[in-house]
Amino acid sequence: MRARTLRKFKETVEIRSLLQKRIQSHKYFPAIMIFVVILLTACIHVWQRVVVIGLVKDVSALQKESHRYVDEVHKVHSEIASLSMAARIESYAADSLGLQRATPDRIYTLVPKVSDGATADQFATMLSSIRRVADYLPVLNQAQAETQELQPIKFESSSCAEEEQ
Repeated sequence: MRARTLRKFKETVEIRSLLQKRIQSHKYFPAIMIFVVILLTACIHVWQRVVVIGLVKDVSALQKESHRYVDEVHKVHSEIASLSMAARIESYAADSLGLQRATPDRIYTLVPKVSDGATADQFATMLSSIRRVADYLPVLNQAQAETQELQPIKFESSSCAEEEQ
C-alpha cells in the first residue's frame, strides 16, 4: 500500500515537472514572458496615472475651497471694521435706541467704600464656616463603630433650647 502511494506521488510530481519543463522549453516562452511583464508594467502605469489625476482634482478643489474661505474671512473682517466704527455706533444708538450723549454734569462715579480694618481673607471665612457646621455633626467613636450601634443625632443649638423652654 505504501509503495503504491509513493509511486502515485512520484508520478504526480513527474507530470507537474514535465508540464513545467514543456512550457519553459516552448519556443515562444521568452516572448510571452516579456509580453506579460510589459503588459503588467503598462497596467500599473495606467492605474498610477488614474490615481494621480484623481488626487490632482481633489487638491484643486480643496485649494478653491480654501481661497473661498479666505475671501469670506476678509469680508467678515471688513464688515466688523465698518460696524465697529464709533460714528456708526453713535448714529445707531441715537436713531434706533433714542440715546443721547451724556454731559459731564450727568456722569456719576461710584467709588467703593474701603473699611479701615483689615479684611478677612476668603480661606479663613471658609474654615470658620466649616467649623461651625462640624460642631453640629454627630461624633462616632471606635466603641460605637465596633458594636454598630446607631445613636440618634442630637441637635443642640441656642435657638432650639430657647424654644423648648
